[in-house]
Amino acid sequence: MGVAYCLFIVPQDRTFRPDSRQVANLANALREGGWVPLPQSGGHGSNALELLPTESKGGFTKQPVVEHAFPDAAISPAWIDSIRGHEMALSWSVQDVQEAKVEYPFTFDPWPESGSPYFDIRTVDGDDYFSEFAENIPWLEGTVLKCTCGAQLAYESGWSGFAGSRRIHRKCPDCGRAFDPSTLTCEIQDGWTGEPQIIMGGLTFRFALVINCGKYFPHEEERFRKFKPRNELLALWHSHIGVPFDQIDTVG
Repeated sequence: MGVAYCLFIVPQDRTFRPDSRQVANLANALREGGWVPLPQSGGHGSNALELLPTESKGGFTKQPVVEHAFPDAAISPAWIDSIRGHEMALSWSVQDVQEAKVEYPFTFDPWPESGSPYFDIRTVDGDDYFSEFAENIPWLEGTVLKCTCGAQLAYESGWSGFAGSRRIHRKCPDCGRAFDPSTLTCEIQDGWTGEPQIIMGGLTFRFALVINCGKYFPHEEERFRKFKPRNELLALWHSHIGVPFDQIDTVG
């Protein structure tokens, strides 16, 4: 098992990207349910991030990021639209659950004697596909990321710290044909046993709800198998995003 744990909740239809109203409604529901902190609360560092395209694409190039403070009032679709042109991350980083006045997103606290749990919750979305990998999730090979016209669809956007640098064009830059990674077979390994599991589309998405636990997760297999996102949290996806989803763990 790796030393860091992250859970991605992504649409099974990898082409899906919710509209700004859906994203705003989800963000407000996360606030109202106490899953993410209000701006005036303590114990957290949170902001909205507008990720901009780079002129010189490359994995070691820094992707430009503009930080925006969350509004104190309800988040509106118009506010989402104003920062969502290329790629966007709504990021809530909780250092102290009690001070931030938030709910713990998993079924139990794995280290109750060690102090307050910490975690990040974020939404990430973009016009093109994000393509993530980890110790247990391989790259989708470039040979399968080609348009039928022969053009390579994978490219590097630059490093931001909020998402990996690899992207896949949603539409071929040469012929304009749409690309759907949902049809690609990806073999993901269990982080404990190495047992393979087939997930169509792998960890590609245009929209994701991400919970990053860092090192704060159970380090024994029996307890880890019971470490699940709370049903009340997943219900917000059903209510406001409304499409079937995959839960994909990354370790490393």
